[in-house]
Amino acid sequence: MKHILTALFTLTALGACTWVDLEPDAQSVAVARTQDIAECESISHVTASVMDGVGFIDRSEKKVKEELATIARNEAARLGGDTVVPASSITDGKQHFSVYRCR
Repeated sequence: MKHILTALFTLTALGACTWVDLEPDAQSVAVARTQDIAECESISHVTASVMDGVGFIDRSEKKVKEELATIARNEAARLGGDTVVPASSITDGKQHFSVYRCR
């Protein structure tokens, strides 16, 4: 029983972890809405993907959303963009983003 409780605790703790760090170059990349990018130049599209669960434990929707946006911001910085806009809903830990240069 003790091993089962330890395993459950570990899985729960892992499900709450944030595994994606925002890179220094991506600090200035904004997450915007479609109506905010009218004056922007489209650069590219990226797909971000993270684990949405650990074992049978689902990760927090907020954490998954934050990590997907962080991945998109990191990719936008590499591509020379300064703004990302979610282009799809989150499905199985994946989300599509459009990358723009607005500034």
